[in-house]
Amino acid sequence: MSVSERKEREKEQRRQEILRAAKTVFFRNGFEKTSMEMVAEECQLAKGTLYLYFKSKEELYLSLVEDGIRILDEMMEKTIAKPLRADEKLLALAQTYFRFTQSHNEHFTIFKMIDVGTLNGKVDQEKLDEIQRLRMAAFERMEEVVAEAIRQGAFQTTHKPREIVMMLWAATFGAIMMCADKCQQLDMFKEVHAEKFVMRIASALIESFRTANVQEEPLGRENERKRKTQKTVEETEPQKSF
Repeated sequence: MSVSERKEREKEQRRQEILRAAKTVFFRNGFEKTSMEMVAEECQLAKGTLYLYFKSKEELYLSLVEDGIRILDEMMEKTIAKPLRADEKLLALAQTYFRFTQSHNEHFTIFKMIDVGTLNGKVDQEKLDEIQRLRMAAFERMEEVVAEAIRQGAFQTTHKPREIVMMLWAATFGAIMMCADKCQQLDMFKEVHAEKFVMRIASALIESFRTANVQEEPLGRENERKRKTQKTVEETEPQKSF
């Protein structure tokens, strides 16, 4: 191994050490209360050394988000590769997402700390665009599974694949949050088996698409805009006298 190769490997090892320390500090203190000094102390480095690898706390946070997305992406890929029907695969993906939130709880918590949009202007736009691309890639992968379920005749619904994924993701995320240790709002959730609860909700929603036993009106704002336009036309039309 050449000197340059060894230095590059050592640099990457140091970067990973910083990310591991940052993950611990962000998880423990939250985004707003975390500082670069705290991360430097956690990984026993000088603050100046930290800035050689990451320009700011925001960039460090974004790198952790990116790592978490890639971990989830790998888990989803393995699930999609399983020999299951498309509708069964969709349910398995909901379970994969739940298990990611449990086995990689620090990454999941970091996802929730701050919306990527609030980092505009604070980190390189190219980095933000890459995060958004990765987030959408996971969403689109689920869309493909839903589209396949529709082609196979497993879903008898007029909802578009994207709408189905949005509903399933929202229901799954909401159920996970209600059962989370730090997010329990009511005592009734304290004794609930989290995975069973999440999967029961996901199963019920997926079953509704199999039977079309759901509200079939599109989720977009098109109908609302049409109604407003029609109302405006009716109000401005001159009244006929007889």
